Amino acid sequence: MSRKELVLIISRTFALFLFTWAFAELSYLPERLFSLIHHIGQGSVLAKYDYWSSYYVVVTSFLVVRILAFLLAAGSFWRCGPRVRALFSPKDDEVASA
Repeated sequence: MSRKELVLIISRTFALFLFTWAFAELSYLPERLFSLIHHIGQGSVLAKYDYWSSYYVVVTSFLVVRILAFLLAAGSFWRCGPRVRALFSPKDDEVASA
């Protein structure tokens, strides 16, 4: 097995790990959305600031950003471009000096 094939296998394995992690995070989304909608519905007209509504907006937003980041990173590792190959495979100069 050549080094290029080995790097491709490692990169795709890591991409599958990131996809799995993204889908695990996705399982939290219904709970966060349910809580967010609940607390927005409980808001008072007289209150200027509602802590729980703001809290769930922040938590839900960061969850969505985290899911998107995992999916983008997984897509990058799945394609295994030159930057990913350079990450997993040492340069020839480094191998010769070792």
